Amino acid sequence: MGKTSTMLFLFYLCIIGISVITRCNATTYFVGDTSGWDISSDLESWTLGKRFSVGDVLMFQYSSTHSVYEVAKDNFQRCNSTDPIRTFTNGNTTVALSKPGDRFFLCGNRLHCFAGMRLQVNVEGNGPSLAPVGAPGAAPVGILQPSSKKNNPATGVASSAARVGGYGGRVSIGTFVYLMVFAFPLLWTYISSNN
Repeated sequence: MGKTSTMLFLFYLCIIGISVITRCNATTYFVGDTSGWDISSDLESWTLGKRFSVGDVLMFQYSSTHSVYEVAKDNFQRCNSTDPIRTFTNGNTTVALSKPGDRFFLCGNRLHCFAGMRLQVNVEGNGPSLAPVGAPGAAPVGILQPSSKKNNPATGVASSAARVGGYGGRVSIGTFVYLMVFAFPLLWTYISSNN
């Protein structure tokens, strides 16, 4: 019974470790990259090639002439900000993507929205995204690049796809494979020979 309980403990410890590593791979996206949440940003093409997942974060950085409204789909299509789900006006807004599904954001100024200042994000699955690290526009969290906007309350805007933990989903998969193929059998052999 001693070997079995030790093996179960080690197995559960591995599962917990893998879960922690996976959770540390959330991506922080800076909406609009260096242009930020601005009328000059091409927000429709900004989403191309990005996979948004539960646990990821959207950072909106914008001047005092803009705002961020989260709205329902029908209001998004009509650039209607009169019945928002949430409203942000502080110039530096963080939105956690906490559940799967479509999310819709627009500038509270309807003319800005019609000019392209709106963003639809499809949040996938139950865990952080597995977008490749080192993709174009990737930068470590906290490294700021100059912003072209005036009257911006933020000191700069970092570019998108920065990943907490550094290596993305490859670490958790690689760790799992290593533990299951090499470390776990070696541990089993060691425990079996000492009992």
